[in-house]
Amino acid sequence: MTSIEFIHEKLFCDEYWYEKLTFEQIIEQAKEMHKKEIIDSFWNGDNSDCTNEQNSKEFAEQYYRETFENANR
Repeated sequence: MTSIEFIHEKLFCDEYWYEKLTFEQIIEQAKEMHKKEIIDSFWNGDNSDCTNEQNSKEFAEQYYRETFENANR
């Protein structure tokens, strides 16, 4: 399930979401899912500059931080 599908499911398909989670909790969970999606996409994409898998994972996390975390400040 993607982060967008998660939000849709919680807000529009789960009749009792408000009894289990607050709106803020749903958004925070979706943000964490989205972060993982972005990192995984980068990691699985063109990482030809990376010399090994660990290096690739670090580049992916750095890409996320530089692109998305700094943009939200």
